[in-house]
Amino acid sequence: MKTLILIAGLFTAATAHAVELANYESYNGFTCNSVPQLPANETHPSLWFSAEDAAAMRGKKDQDEQASRLWKQVVESEYLTMDLLPVPSANDEKNPIHQYYGFMSMIAKYSGFMIWMTDDGAEKQKWIDRTTASLQRAYDGPIYLFDPKSKGGPTDEIYLGSWLQNYVSAYDWVQPYLTAEQDHAIRQRLIKQADWMGRNIYHWTPRPHNHLSKPAWGLGSAALALCDEKDAYSWLGVALAAGNDNTRYFFSADGIYREGSQYMVFSWVNFLPFMIHYHNVSGVNQFDEFQPLMEWGVGVRNGNGWLPNIEDSFIRPFPAHMAASMYKNSPTFLHSSAPLAEVMMWAWNTTDMKPFDAAVQKTGFNYTGASWDYTLPLDEYLTYDPSIKSTPPDVSPTIFLDGGQSMFRNTWKTSDPSGRFLLFQGVAEADNHQHAEHLSFIISAENQMMACDAGYSRKSYGEKIRTEWYNQAEAHNVVTLNGKAPVDVAENVTPVSRYRINTSFFDFEEKEAPYPDGGTLRRAIAFPGESYFVVADIVSSPVAAEATAMLHGGRATMEGDGSYRVWNYVNDDYGSAARMHAWTFGSADDFKIENAEGELSYIKGDYGVYPYTKATGTGTDQVILQVLYPSAEGKEGPKVSSVRNGNQVAVTVQDGNTTDVFVLQPTAAPATFESLETDATFAWIRKENGRVSKVAVREATTLKANGTIFLQSDKPQTGARER
Repeated sequence: MKTLILIAGLFTAATAHAVELANYESYNGFTCNSVPQLPANETHPSLWFSAEDAAAMRGKKDQDEQASRLWKQVVESEYLTMDLLPVPSANDEKNPIHQYYGFMSMIAKYSGFMIWMTDDGAEKQKWIDRTTASLQRAYDGPIYLFDPKSKGGPTDEIYLGSWLQNYVSAYDWVQPYLTAEQDHAIRQRLIKQADWMGRNIYHWTPRPHNHLSKPAWGLGSAALALCDEKDAYSWLGVALAAGNDNTRYFFSADGIYREGSQYMVFSWVNFLPFMIHYHNVSGVNQFDEFQPLMEWGVGVRNGNGWLPNIEDSFIRPFPAHMAASMYKNSPTFLHSSAPLAEVMMWAWNTTDMKPFDAAVQKTGFNYTGASWDYTLPLDEYLTYDPSIKSTPPDVSPTIFLDGGQSMFRNTWKTSDPSGRFLLFQGVAEADNHQHAEHLSFIISAENQMMACDAGYSRKSYGEKIRTEWYNQAEAHNVVTLNGKAPVDVAENVTPVSRYRINTSFFDFEEKEAPYPDGGTLRRAIAFPGESYFVVADIVSSPVAAEATAMLHGGRATMEGDGSYRVWNYVNDDYGSAARMHAWTFGSADDFKIENAEGELSYIKGDYGVYPYTKATGTGTDQVILQVLYPSAEGKEGPKVSSVRNGNQVAVTVQDGNTTDVFVLQPTAAPATFESLETDATFAWIRKENGRVSKVAVREATTLKANGTIFLQSDKPQTGARER
């Protein structure tokens, strides 16, 4: 009990210091039960599977093609054949030291797993000997001479969690075959590491980001593997507290990870094993609390199945197959009857892995960001359940999350040229890895990434260009006011989302955020006919100011002039040859569009300079309207024109027998454009073969088109209707 009290006191001191930097308690994330639960007796193996389940784990490889592929990756792993590495010196370069501790821990884990995957006595003994030898050298060398607080050092605490989970997994598998002397010697090494981490995690990292949670989840796995030890309860208490500190602040209640999808996956490599271990050893199920994250991973994926490169992130696949087995009996809002497990398996099975496979071949690094520490193929095999069938969601593909992300899409089908996807970003910023990207958007269509975010950086967090360009406002599809992007109205408060419309013929949402020096941006996304996108901006300022709307078209060439640009995409690792047509109109007298160039990256190391536009005007109340029209390669876009009356703008989009008319103005006032009359701040009418067939308005009391009154009200109305 004294140890637990000491560590709890350490929590208080560290948290009090951290609160001076940010409020880590006021966001709407989630927490799990913080009271440690340990079994009465230690049993081995138990972390990943029991002795009784070993035969089923061994037989999994023959159940389907995916299991067979994963098994092949495991048995062909270099960590099953490489020699044990020589012990490094404290004076060696960073990378060899990092690789030593990472590789040695993975050698142990792979070898320990193979003990249970054979019935051949000689083969089994070979793996027992290899596992024992690697564990007998766990944490030798200079590891305790380095301070994990030294960011970017060879023993940064973000690595420690994975190394410890690897080692305790290996110990869990080999323990029944150890002599008493071997067991005692190995346990002392693991106990020393767990005790060191348990006492120091909050000293190393008082802030609740992944440098705190990753080692904590590793420590939790160690507590479960060594649960007979007197300090195991305290270690688990530290792990649960630190994990909760992270999920409370960096996750939204509906599953969004505020640091970006890359750091979610980077955390996944530690929290998923811990959650599985806790469930198997103690019967504690944290997967219920993490379910919104699993649903977010399905809801936010683009038309190729990729998580976005917004915030500090490269694009990522969502490894849903690794957690699906824990949701076999979990209802989900994503489907009317199928369990979440089936939807998650569909999400994985329909993910285009081409860019990630190409990156592995080119660089040797997998998509987790932990290639030197994490046994991805082995963990995939351990967690994959061939019995789960794939079932796509059957709810509307357009999803609005209260945490601030909205996904406009017209189909759940992936790799479908007719698919359209737009992510509208408005998540309250955390205190780490944030970008100036409030109310930005990205688009994928025609199996290609189009309107895009610049992404993370070229290769890593510490690059100068990351802060000089990648996280600056101009690198995102935002609207700046006097060069500054919108911000949160208050700490941990999500920008306002309102006027959500979700129909089969028109989707819509508005978000609002303030500017740091005064003024506001009201940005709305419209999805007419669920075939193209309209971005409608109202920029208000207390004094005349310069508003600039950036439009990044991605990895493409750009041509066009005046209000029109077209981005031309070639067939590459990120999709098919295609086009994105764009028209931009503004109400300011001095409104102009300039071409510019900026760097972007989707995958680590694969960066380049590509064209974008800057649409600028000066005033107190301005509107800017963009029409973004994806098309197949070589296909021309619709005919688009615009007229302006003061700060009112009307845009006509004619495509064959269909004509769409949009009206945008900063405040409700009478607006007349040809046969359209309204006082809406935003209005849309669709004519098909000359007849008005569909309409939508925001904040309108009247709408009249072609002589027909569609709305007459005493109070402002927002909505859409079909004739």
